[in-house]
Amino acid sequence: MDKPRHTHYRAVFISPHLDDAVFSCGGVISKLVEEGPVLVLNLFTRYLSGLKLHGAVLGDERHQEEADAAGFLGFESFSLQELDAPFRRDAYQRLGNLFRPPVAQDMEWLPTLREKLFALLDELDFEQIYVPLGIGWHVDHVLAHLVFEPWIDRKNLLFYEDAPYCCIPHSTRYRLNEIAHYERGLADLSLAPANALNAWRQAASAYGQTALMKNLQPWVVRQLAVPAVSIYLYRLMARYRKQIAMEPELALEPLVVQISDRLGKKIDVMALYSSQFNEFFTSRQDCVATLQAYAGRMQGKAEAVERYWVPVTT
Repeated sequence: MDKPRHTHYRAVFISPHLDDAVFSCGGVISKLVEEGPVLVLNLFTRYLSGLKLHGAVLGDERHQEEADAAGFLGFESFSLQELDAPFRRDAYQRLGNLFRPPVAQDMEWLPTLREKLFALLDELDFEQIYVPLGIGWHVDHVLAHLVFEPWIDRKNLLFYEDAPYCCIPHSTRYRLNEIAHYERGLADLSLAPANALNAWRQAASAYGQTALMKNLQPWVVRQLAVPAVSIYLYRLMARYRKQIAMEPELALEPLVVQISDRLGKKIDVMALYSSQFNEFFTSRQDCVATLQAYAGRMQGKAEAVERYWVPVTT
């Protein structure tokens, strides 16, 4: 396996797939590249030619999108070349099974993945490392989060909110309730408690407005998909709602970064991942509206922000 080009980085971003770091952290990445080298370390970027997934864009096109984005923003991209979830385990080949706890084989493999990744990182000097929070419960995002449990006390570690999943109402709150203690600002409606039925209705309504749903053809398929997806979301949220009663040891505090002056640039680079951008957004303006609504729920005004979570150490 090749190695990253530099030995010192202003920041390292752990990206489960070839778009996640930019979709989630593109504004901050665009700032940090002005201060020093930035490394985006992609984990699950290998696909097998023998398996075809309906509607999925894989392989060379995804890697070219990443190369274009890296050139546009000025970060270095490096891939660990681990298998993407559907190619790694048969259980994940159904779309609904991607958003679930990792199967037993993955949990047994987790220490091996951690050893490989930490061996690479141990050879680097970096000022900060950004890790996915695991919002949305995509199995690859959850694994990427779990890898870094031994580093939770490191002062240079931050968790980022996984986009676009974090733009679905209540998704961040449900994930935080599962894994951490946290404080909610009085004006922060994005984390405000809601009864389970209202939370589900709002999440299902928001997901129904994504390009993924609006672009389903023919019309009858789209009409049948809406209730099916709504039921799936209800079951998913019910599964994780049960976790709220647990007593997590992790404490997190929010760090909200204003990126209004870089919103245009962030959307420009997001759009370079056309295979993914067009699944979630019907247009550039739809992306702007989605990100502004996300910020509006958080702080009451439609400015562009990215929110990170910093472990509280004693």
